[in-house]
This record gives sequence, structure tokens and C-alpha cells, in this order.
Amino acid sequence: MKTSFYLTAFCLVSLSIFLLCAKMANNTGNISITVNDTDDNYKFTASFDPNATPRVLYYINKSVGPSGRGDYFDVTTSRIDITTRLNDHTEFYIKESPGELKVVLDKRKNSSSSYLRIKRMCEGIKNLLAGKS
Repeated sequence: MKTSFYLTAFCLVSLSIFLLCAKMANNTGNISITVNDTDDNYKFTASFDPNATPRVLYYINKSVGPSGRGDYFDVTTSRIDITTRLNDHTEFYIKESPGELKVVLDKRKNSSSSYLRIKRMCEGIKNLLAGKS
């Protein structure tokens, strides 16, 4: 009876340690970025260290905020899921949570300058996450 109790306790502790290590290994700075640029849409997705989320949001704000003031999205919220329209009529979908980002721009609804603006923003995010800026 005691042996099964100790064996069960050992298994639970081992499982807890394994899950904790797996979670910590997931936050080691691994970055995954996907860009899909078709005739109709521009789609950018990124998975990254959740600790980089405030920097990413700050960069997005500087890229899309009026006059680069950086106050478009609330950096402290760290959860965004909206389709937004900027002052220059650029309309795009953005979904952001700690360590995850998705940006989708419908090229049919936007001008070529809007497309280039969002594409430059996403390239800047890519460089930021890669440590190039």
C-alpha cells in the first residue's frame, strides 16, 4: 500500500517537473514567422517569446499611430483581436496575444501605399524579433 502511494507521488512530481521544463523550453526565444503574400491578401503570422510582446506592440504603435506617436494600441492590454481602420483609410485585421501575432490585409480594400505600409511594418517586426533592430 505504501509502495503504491510513493510510486504515485513520484510519478506526479516527475510529471510536474517535466511539464515545467517543457513550458520553460518553449520560452527560450524560438521564433516562427510566416508571410503569405497573394494577389488578394497579405498575411503575417509570428510566434515568439511572450516577453517580447510589449516591444512588438510598441513597434506596431510607432508604425501605425498618428504621426508615429505610438498611442494606437494599448501596450498594457497585450490582447488585441480587431479589424481596424487607420486615419489614411488603411484597413487590416490584427490579432495579438502574448507571444503570438497575426496581421491580415485585404489588398482589394486597400491602396498600394496601405499595402506597403503594413508590409514594411511586418518586416520591421520580423527584424525586431530577429534582433536586427
